[in-house]
Amino acid sequence: SSLSFEELYRNAYNLVLHKYGELLYNGVQGVVADHLKVVAQSCIECPSDRLLEELKKQWDDHKTTMVMIRDILMYMDRNF
Repeated sequence: SSLSFEELYRNAYNLVLHKYGELLYNGVQGVVADHLKVVAQSCIECPSDRLLEELKKQWDDHKTTMVMIRDILMYMDRNF
């Protein structure tokens, strides 16, 4: 996303504040599921001699992304 962390947090906060937490949750769930399908396809198509390298890269990216999503949605976790 081209939005800053603060903008993403503020948007998530406002959605939960205005009772759209379920919409936010479902949206995040859908985006993550779609992204994981793309990642799986990337790993399937990766040449076998680069598979471990690709898996490591994808896993590291996934962990970073999940930490960012967790941090952005922290308010939702406490209030939804």
